[in-house]
Formats: sequence, structure tokens, C-alpha cells
Amino acid sequence: MDNQGHGNHWECIINLNDLPKHLKNLMQNGKLEDKEEVNAIFFDDGIQSTETLFSISLDGSFSALALIVTNRDKTANEFVSGYPFVRDEEKLQLKITEIKEWDNKYEAVIIAETKDEQTVSFFDTKYYKNKEKYEIGSYYTFAVSALGYNVELLKDKTFSFEGQQAVDWLAKIGNEPTFDDKGDVEPVVFDLSKLVAYFPQQAFPDDAEFQSPISAIEKTSVFQVDFYRFKIQILRDPDIFLNVYAKESFFDSKPTTDDSLRGFMWLQGYLVETDSPMNHPLIDSSGEPVIITH
Repeated sequence: MDNQGHGNHWECIINLNDLPKHLKNLMQNGKLEDKEEVNAIFFDDGIQSTETLFSISLDGSFSALALIVTNRDKTANEFVSGYPFVRDEEKLQLKITEIKEWDNKYEAVIIAETKDEQTVSFFDTKYYKNKEKYEIGSYYTFAVSALGYNVELLKDKTFSFEGQQAVDWLAKIGNEPTFDDKGDVEPVVFDLSKLVAYFPQQAFPDDAEFQSPISAIEKTSVFQVDFYRFKIQILRDPDIFLNVYAKESFFDSKPTTDDSLRGFMWLQGYLVETDSPMNHPLIDSSGEPVIITH
């Protein structure tokens, strides 16, 4: 994969010029998230080796994750990667169809499917921990969320065909036009306010263009930046909802649940441990895997 890095992902939450001070704060005030023996390529020499990897994160559902490895040659702790990190309760039962592993072999994008073969792709924030557990074609439970960028409220909630365009459209679907009191063709109006759209990018499948009505809104903050936490829908039949975090500064007015959201988002997720308590069965009455949402 090209451009394997997290610069654009950090820009979802902070100015890149401020990244060093936030990483320092993360190192000082963060807590151990994971400690794993990982076989991968960590250093500039390009040699694959098994090293102890530590991941550090701040408390709370929305923060960042820093990956640290001890460089034996430099006798120092080396920061090897870091990215925004969300602990989320929206869980999806998905079948892995492809793993786009990065060159470093401890980061990857997961390409997966719902039971109805709809694709959901995301960056695996704990691939370093769980990579050996994955098998292509098997179902796993993932906690999936997203960070928004270039996000806005839908301004034009309707569009219409008028005159001959209306006539042509109606003919296409086998209907006749209707006329107003003046004998003019009445326009055909389309309502976009309930449209659900999700289009993963071909080159970067964990990034997607989207549109969705807002189901719920909360406010939160991270790194002294205010965010909205939106619950939106990205797929229908089965219905799949995600929480999307977007900067408050993106919006000229306060969003409400009467609005629709559109723009781009970076999807991320991680494997839910099998011993974690679940409130929903993973198999339905017909023996099929089910989508899990809270």
C-alpha cells in the first residue's frame, strides 16, 4: 500500500504542528494499553525481528495510541507509530476477506464483509496484538468507529426535475406527468434527507465518502479540542451504525438530529476479545452470523 502513515489521520483531531507536544503528554500521562511480543520490522535497518512492543493510551473512550519498542542498538525506547484511537461500543460481526498489511508488518487495513456481503473496511488499531489470530474467511467481532474530516451538514436536502426533465424521468419509470392549474408540468422532487451512502476509497479503503442522517449527538473533547460524537448509519439491510467523531469547528451551526451529515471519514477498529461480555448472540436462529450493535 502507498503512503503508509498517519499524518492525515492526526489532522482529523489536531494541527500537525502541535503533534510533538501531544505525544509528549501521551508519554507522560498515558497508561499501558498492551504489551506484546511482535515479529515485524521496527527499525531503519529493515530487518524483521521479534521485539517487545508497548502501546500507551490516555484514559477515556477517545484519545490516541502510541507504539513503543526498545531499540537495542540505541539502548533507547523508540516511538515507532501512533494514531488517534477510539474505544467504542459499536460492535460488528464481520468476515475478513482480505488483510492489507503494511510493510512494517504490525499495522494493517482489514477488508471485511457483513453476512449479506456488504464490504466494511477499517484500519486495525491493534493489528500488532491480534494479527496471528486472523484467518481469511472467518468471522470476528470488531469494535468499529470513525474520525471525520471535511465533514459538513447537508445543505440541499432536496432536488427536483422540472419541465422536460420531469417528463423524461417519469417516462423512464413508466409514469405520466401531472400538471398544475396553469398547465405546467409539476416538478418531480427527490428527498435526500434520509439517504444513507458509504463509498470506501479504492486506494485507501479505510477512508470513505459518506452521507447519513444523524441518529444521535454528544459532545466530547480530546487534546483540548472540542468534538461532536455522531451516531450515523452507513449501510442498510442489515442496518450498520457507527460513531463518527468530528471537530466542532467544522460546523457553522449546531447540528441536530434533524440534520444529515456528509463528507469523508477514516474508519478504525479492533478485535473484541472473545472473553469480553456480550449482550447479543453471535449466531441467529438459522445459524447465520449476526450484526451486533449497541
